[in-house]
Amino acid sequence: MVPPIRTNGGFSVADTSAVIVAREPDQRDTRNASTQDPARTRPAAWTLINQALPWLVVIGVLVAALVWTGTPKTAILRYGAYWAAAVVVPGTLVYRALRGSRGNLPEDVGFGAVTGFAVQLIGWALFVGTGLGGWLRLWPVLVLIPFLAVPRLRRHWSLRSTEPMRLPAAWAIAALMTLAVVTLALLAWAVNPLPPATHTLFGDIYYHWANAAELRRTITPQQPQMAGEPLVYHWFSDAYRGSASMLSGVPLAPVMLRLWMGPVILTAILVIAGLARQVSGVWWSGPVAAFVTIAVPAVTIWPTYSYGSFSIINWGSPTLVFSIPVQAAAVSLLVDIARGVRLGRAWVLFALLVPLATGSKSSSLPVLFGGMALAALAYWLIERRPPWALLAAFAAGLVVLAATAPTLAGGEAGAGVQFGAGFTFKPEFYWLTDEKYVPGAGGLLPQAWLHMPWGTRWALFALTFVLVLNQLGRIAGLAALLRRPMRRDMALWLLSGIVLAGWGGALLINHVANGEGYFLYSAIPAEAALTAWLLTAVAPGRRRALVVLGGLALGVVVGLAMHRFGPGRGLIGTGHLATLNPAGGKPQWSVHWRYDLLAPVGVLALVLAAGMLLWWLLRRRRAVVLAGSGAALVMAAVIGLGVDSTARGLVQPVGDAVAGRLPTGGSVGSFWVTANEARAAQWLARNAPADDIVATNVHCEAIRTTPGCISRSFWVSGMTEHAVVLEGWAYQPAVMAEHGVDGRAYYQQPAPDAERLRINDAAFTDPSPAALAQLRGRYHARWLYADTRAGVVSPLLATVATERFRAGTAVVYELTD
Repeated sequence: MVPPIRTNGGFSVADTSAVIVAREPDQRDTRNASTQDPARTRPAAWTLINQALPWLVVIGVLVAALVWTGTPKTAILRYGAYWAAAVVVPGTLVYRALRGSRGNLPEDVGFGAVTGFAVQLIGWALFVGTGLGGWLRLWPVLVLIPFLAVPRLRRHWSLRSTEPMRLPAAWAIAALMTLAVVTLALLAWAVNPLPPATHTLFGDIYYHWANAAELRRTITPQQPQMAGEPLVYHWFSDAYRGSASMLSGVPLAPVMLRLWMGPVILTAILVIAGLARQVSGVWWSGPVAAFVTIAVPAVTIWPTYSYGSFSIINWGSPTLVFSIPVQAAAVSLLVDIARGVRLGRAWVLFALLVPLATGSKSSSLPVLFGGMALAALAYWLIERRPPWALLAAFAAGLVVLAATAPTLAGGEAGAGVQFGAGFTFKPEFYWLTDEKYVPGAGGLLPQAWLHMPWGTRWALFALTFVLVLNQLGRIAGLAALLRRPMRRDMALWLLSGIVLAGWGGALLINHVANGEGYFLYSAIPAEAALTAWLLTAVAPGRRRALVVLGGLALGVVVGLAMHRFGPGRGLIGTGHLATLNPAGGKPQWSVHWRYDLLAPVGVLALVLAAGMLLWWLLRRRRAVVLAGSGAALVMAAVIGLGVDSTARGLVQPVGDAVAGRLPTGGSVGSFWVTANEARAAQWLARNAPADDIVATNVHCEAIRTTPGCISRSFWVSGMTEHAVVLEGWAYQPAVMAEHGVDGRAYYQQPAPDAERLRINDAAFTDPSPAALAQLRGRYHARWLYADTRAGVVSPLLATVATERFRAGTAVVYELTD
């Protein structure tokens, strides 16, 4: 076999077998650690402290952020103990047993934590599924016992590292983790107080809260907002949060609103950094990939353009946040499969991670299919023989898809095919038409686009082009396909296929709730790893740090200047903006959109041309010094373009925190839940048996039920932590399938079960003994959550039901036989 060839710190593969040597499974690392040089395998105490210090800083910042945002200290301690004892330790041991050590403890912990997610959910399914949920805390102990009792498994406890993570890389990754924690604390935790508080919380959080509560009692969940109907949704992350509450003993409220997300995001950063190191073979690619993931979610040189930021710190989508580290770990296994590495026992790990990714986010598996398909095709064409391992992985994915689609996919009822459907939700698109339309509806092309003047129709393609440029720092890695030596490596085709599948899904899928963008999110781990890999491949052997850091700084300066002084900053065409972005509203945008979208592109092209000319002139005078640095400088500058966008997003919240305006005690937005309504819901959560069904007169986002109101109310089922006869029905499959009917969005459609709605509401407006008996008999309701803000509540209700709790406009009644 041909040994791997190193060029400029990266793999330049002359033969696929070369990578097999470089990426042989390192299960032998922990097994043979005792035969290594003791000075290397048993570092001195001060060395251990140096290696641990970056991560201790991150933990300290995370704890400080949680305390600052009002998280109970006892909850932090209990959740921290759970995370270490029930996720990290058992997950790392199982990962090492199946895949071997990655050579350094931080990556082992990252990949181990992802494995811990799967291990935890297996325990949850076993204990909750057999009615022994109260004994779930025994599961981590049962997992650990074999690793204590079996001699061959004890070695996986080792803290030794055969290839310790370089301290500069560790500090760089830790710094990006700190940035992630600060961003999460400022943009999510500090503006969302723990209940009870009068506050507007993003409605999907309540939806997942209700699912997590439901999954604490069953592994075959019903719809919390429509009791008795099966929950068809990718709910694995909700099961994770529910079981985390059970294992830690921390109530769901602080778990949902504070504790779970930080550790998962930090895990994602570690795993993506490890993936980049795996594909490139270079340590510093890990920090670069983490930087691409966290620091450059968008390049916004268009002050009047709003679409295009894709951050894994996505407070509004718990499923996405949970899926990212799982996706990255699955991609890591696929990289080895693509390179011909025999997985052995790690096929068991593959069988755990792929279903976990699929059950966490529906967009995960399709983009993996894209990567596997392109890599298999490339292998077949290049090697002239079938890629059996890749085909086996693809077949396994199909089996997972067939098994999970009926119950775990969710969203299909509201999905179709349409080019550019995501843009129809954005003002930049609908301001260009006078036609009233429902975003996400229509055929292969947006209906409103077909009715635009011909001179305006190309705006759809301009918006697509601008979106691509918005993600330039992440998709720059696709340029690796132009490098002939790298094209021999099947990992390149795998990562490129994932990226292209993510973009294909985002641009071609039509989802009624604008969910097509999640395909782009699911491609982020591959994008970050691919971009970091290419940068390490083109970086010069000498002056590497100077070129890369200088290129990043150059990109930051260009992005800053473009946004502050470039076209569109305070201007529309030749006139000044009357109001702030975007474009002063429809009247100005509809006239000047060509200038606003394309002028910054033109200026950026001029800047690039000027830079290339300047580089050419400098090369003529300093050819020896600058030779081989151009590609790396451009790559680094492209990555750096997005840094200013990220910094601008933090300026205001940082200022608010310094001024004492953060954290807040709550805010009132388009809809809100009062502190008293929250108190009543929490009383019910504490006092009603878990299996009891609740009926409520709350159905709509704005609380009061009116014809055509937005039926995305999930807070009663969420905060009561009980299934409800009928709350908001927006996410019911039958309703999503009606999107666009009669010119109304899915969330404005009538209830999917009119009879259920009639019987439910009659209990509040006309509470006769017969009406309540029908509610109890048909839908098994045992409690009523009545809110006078939602509609009229008859005073007769108190005569036929027992009042148990009252707070402001909310009253809780118990129905007795």
